[in-house]
Amino acid sequence: MSNPIAEQFLAPLASNDAAEYARVLRDDAGLRVWNPAGCEMHRPRERVVKRLMDEWSAWRDANVETLSVVADDARVAIEFRVQATEGARYVEHNRAAFLALKENLVQTIDLYCPAPIPSSHRKGWIAPANVGAEQVLKLFEDWQNSFDIHESIPFNYSGLGGINGWRGGSGDAHPGSNHVDGARWSAADADAKIEEAIEYHRARNLGFSWFVNPGDTPADLCERLERHGLVLAGDQALMARVNLDDLDIPINPRVEIERVDGTNDETVEAELQIIGRCFNWTKEQIDARRPNFYERIRDPKFREREPRFVARLDGTPVSDSRLILNAGIAYLGGGSTLPEYRGQRIYSTLLKRRLEEARARGYNVVAIHAEPMSRRVVSKYGFKEYGKAYLYAWMPVIDPAVIKSLVPND
Repeated sequence: MSNPIAEQFLAPLASNDAAEYARVLRDDAGLRVWNPAGCEMHRPRERVVKRLMDEWSAWRDANVETLSVVADDARVAIEFRVQATEGARYVEHNRAAFLALKENLVQTIDLYCPAPIPSSHRKGWIAPANVGAEQVLKLFEDWQNSFDIHESIPFNYSGLGGINGWRGGSGDAHPGSNHVDGARWSAADADAKIEEAIEYHRARNLGFSWFVNPGDTPADLCERLERHGLVLAGDQALMARVNLDDLDIPINPRVEIERVDGTNDETVEAELQIIGRCFNWTKEQIDARRPNFYERIRDPKFREREPRFVARLDGTPVSDSRLILNAGIAYLGGGSTLPEYRGQRIYSTLLKRRLEEARARGYNVVAIHAEPMSRRVVSKYGFKEYGKAYLYAWMPVIDPAVIKSLVPND
């Protein structure tokens, strides 16, 4: 992937040094910037450098990552991203630069700049054990923005999103299969945006769910959703445990915890079926999710970063769970237990196993969006509540029972 021209072009981006640009750009170099507002053009080199440096100077703590490079004698194509703080948010700009060369210097730059998306620091950093309440809430937001769109495109999924929110799903009718979240709208725009989301799903005869998190705007978003006909399914407590020194959690000795490593299809299928039963998926919905489910579990990078576990009670698979290691925290995902096996310390056994895994990996903060059932368990073992998220849902024909099933409470 290395290429000397690409390296010489990206180096001054990272350093914001005009002298470094002079080493790679011809005196008569030109720049076309393609962005959502249209096309900018700048020439000669002094104007090109000013345009690039002006943008970079507005960013704080910027970091450049090269994603791919393709080159021949006359052209170089670079895919890269810039992560930086803009205003109060950490965002990423996913960009492509096409460089036309003349005499081993850059003659023309075509720079493609789509709108930024929310992001977070993904690699290396681990939150310390002395974080305060405000920092914990920020960790939740960072974690929600930590998934790297460059790593995979899910099967049977269509989505659209950006700095002001996301919308997507598998496209089947169940409200849990399609989602809207991350709203960052003004009070003046919110009602039109809500109606747009409803009409999008109404036209396709789809239900959808809408997550409202503490940082979403406007502040009265929940009330607006209700006025537009969405129904509250329930709430999720943003809970975290800071410090993993004492893990004295009672377990069920009859429960065997199996690590799901993708090598045993029977275990993978058992986990998928457990999730499907707990969320009332139809056979068709389970079948639609199977390709992505298997692919992700078999991918080494996800297997390392998202350790998954199946609990067997007397040999029978009865519960699933996972641990997502991203954005400096260990996040508790899953935790679905078949209804007829609940109340036997299966969840607490899985909880202890995941906390032990997080501690062994060096993590200090474990977080969860806790629904009422899991909330009752984790609150006994060092987890504190830092905020609330609310789950709303809409269906072409409202079915309260289906909507309430999105947030189990028994």
